[in-house]
Amino acid sequence: MKPLKLFNMASKMVKSSKLRSWITILGIVIGIASVIAIISAGDYLSNSVSDQLNSMVSDEITLTASSAPGNDDDEPELTDMDVMILNGISDVEYVDVRVSSRNEIRFAGGRETATITGVDPAVWSQMTDEELYAGRLLQVSDKNAVIISYYTATEAFDREIGINQMITIGNKQFKVVGILEEDETQGFGRMGGMSSNTVYMPYEAVYTLELDDDASYSIEEKEEGVYDEIIFTLYEDVNQTTALENIQEKLMMSRHVNEKTIDFSIRTPNTPEGPEEIISMLTTFLSFIAGISLVVGVTGISNTMFTTVLEKTREIGIMKAIGAKNKDIMLLFVFNSAIIGLVGGFLGLVLGTIISQIIVWFIAQSMDSSYQFVLSIKSVVIAIGCSLAAGIIAGIIPAYNASKLKPVEALRSE
Repeated sequence: MKPLKLFNMASKMVKSSKLRSWITILGIVIGIASVIAIISAGDYLSNSVSDQLNSMVSDEITLTASSAPGNDDDEPELTDMDVMILNGISDVEYVDVRVSSRNEIRFAGGRETATITGVDPAVWSQMTDEELYAGRLLQVSDKNAVIISYYTATEAFDREIGINQMITIGNKQFKVVGILEEDETQGFGRMGGMSSNTVYMPYEAVYTLELDDDASYSIEEKEEGVYDEIIFTLYEDVNQTTALENIQEKLMMSRHVNEKTIDFSIRTPNTPEGPEEIISMLTTFLSFIAGISLVVGVTGISNTMFTTVLEKTREIGIMKAIGAKNKDIMLLFVFNSAIIGLVGGFLGLVLGTIISQIIVWFIAQSMDSSYQFVLSIKSVVIAIGCSLAAGIIAGIIPAYNASKLKPVEALRSE
């Protein structure tokens, strides 16, 4: 018997017992819809959290000097040679330097200790994630210009520091050309033990700083051409792992060190993965729970098919009497159960999509992010695949039993 004819006959069998078929289909719909809604909403939540975490993590890579293991007497340094090596590597986009110090800021009769960070104005403005409250970033032509933190400008002294005003750092005067946006994570000021007094200036100027004669502490002398850190970034399309291996190899050659005597370290920004892993585990767990309803749906299909076989026993006998083979009878009932599974899967896909969009909308509102239509491809594959598999698996045993009925015994059935 041709498959198309068997399919048409199976469709009529489904229609002949509408109430029972729809109750069976409902079990599949609930299971499929639950799985799709959970997977799609979970993927959206995971991606949203990942995007927010990535936006918080800088793409800057930090090079620092560190003593080789077992050689604490050695004090390695970062120099212009390291900067030149990095600038000569095609994978590296920007290279900046850091020269750090502590010194006093004096303004309007007040004194405050500040963290001084020297940067290269030629590239710092292109690399930094700092946002300005007022003024501008450092420029190549700046010599005695600084950018100060919001706290330094507004709270550190009795009078606020404005753009283009002069402040004294150590023994030199500098013009304030920019004020950074307020950083709520550093609002400790004088009382928190963590200084929010931050000053950025051209790194060459840091070498010239000295303490005021009235200062009660000393500072470490900075040797010109020696850097505390070198910060660099890679081009977006570069494979980070391969690029860093190449960079490390080039630096080891230029610094005449090997794996055992290496005297520097490269620190990459790490994206927190904890929240994403928790969401993934939770989504998997909930999907497993939702999948239990699919098992219930499969049981429902099996029950329906066994009942259908009992009802159609006489018809099976007639079909066999006029020449139907065991294979035809088996395919007929497999098609019957597969149709129930597919209809349930399709309706579950539609319902699950609607539910997932509602969940995604609420997630977007709570996270203050933009709503976007989300439908996980893997959830669609799961919906169609599971519903079809559920229908076929649930119908195999009843179909096999139907195919093994003897025509004479089937015709005698009432």
